[in-house]
Amino acid sequence: MTQLLPCYRLGPVSWADSQALYHAQAHLGRPALNILWPTEPYVCIGRFQDLALEVDVERCRERGLPLVRREVGGGAVYLDAGQVFYQLVLPDRVEGRDYRSLFSLGLGGVAAALRRLGVSAVVRGTNDVAVGGRKISGNGAGTVGGAAVVVGNILLNFDYEAMAAVLRVPDEKFRDKAYQSMRENLVSLVELLRSASHARVAEEMVRALSANLAPDYRVEVQDSLPDDVVAALPGTAERLTDEQWLRSVERRRESRQVRIREGVTLFENRWKAPGGLLRAHGGLADGVVQWLSLSGDFFVDPPNGLEGLEAALTEVPVDRVRAAAARFLDQQGLTLPGVTAEDVERVVLGRPSSTVAS
Repeated sequence: MTQLLPCYRLGPVSWADSQALYHAQAHLGRPALNILWPTEPYVCIGRFQDLALEVDVERCRERGLPLVRREVGGGAVYLDAGQVFYQLVLPDRVEGRDYRSLFSLGLGGVAAALRRLGVSAVVRGTNDVAVGGRKISGNGAGTVGGAAVVVGNILLNFDYEAMAAVLRVPDEKFRDKAYQSMRENLVSLVELLRSASHARVAEEMVRALSANLAPDYRVEVQDSLPDDVVAALPGTAERLTDEQWLRSVERRRESRQVRIREGVTLFENRWKAPGGLLRAHGGLADGVVQWLSLSGDFFVDPPNGLEGLEAALTEVPVDRVRAAAARFLDQQGLTLPGVTAEDVERVVLGRPSSTVAS
């Protein structure tokens, strides 16, 4: 049965509303397709990232860049008017969903929109659209409130310098390398076409996404947002930018560190899985995991399942970490696209630091 999907072509909106909108719609159970772009720049981190490890907060403050933590996974991104967003909110998809089908709802439409604009775009991997091997669209999916959500963008004119400036890096030489890596691996429409306007990109996104969503959904452009969504925007924006929420992953990690006792070896490991970068902070004693905090730019569903996984691996001998992770993922139905129990084992059992609690 075909369902009506309201479409809101909002164009330029405030930086706060550009994130608050789909969160408010999802928590209210309002289906929607939003097309918009922020009028001011800001930095947005993924649901499972540790702010202190991913973003140079001081540099953001110096540049006057607001910080937001979204309820969808993925990595830290610099967002501004040079990017056109789409946001799909689908309350009916929350049951029986899977990430591959969710991502396909958005990525297929984005790739088609770019081809309509004259760019040879293809879907790459789980959540990217690329042109000539260079990423032009990043996308995320997950559960927000009572709805499945798929969000993404098209890079119209990307500010490489600003993105490199806000990343947390060990030194300035590494920041230069990050900048060069982005120049080599990302591309924007203005680099590919002689002209590309927000209005044209938005128009093609609506057309292509509408076709990609059919026949399950019939997209219908609306004149205005529902009153309850508008009323919820200020409170939602405040929640997404609250200091406690921004530092929630960091503080979870710190709260576990205070339980360190003598003889516990601390570790801080990284592992790049197909589904994203995993970070593990923890402590080992006598070959047993004493405490563990996981973070990164991966996706998890349901979102609260990550803390359950951490708990399931605590007080577990290191040679049983993979089995314990596999058992938890299977029994709890936790979805980590592109991340396996072996990946979890690799990040937990990476080379530990030499720091020992005293």
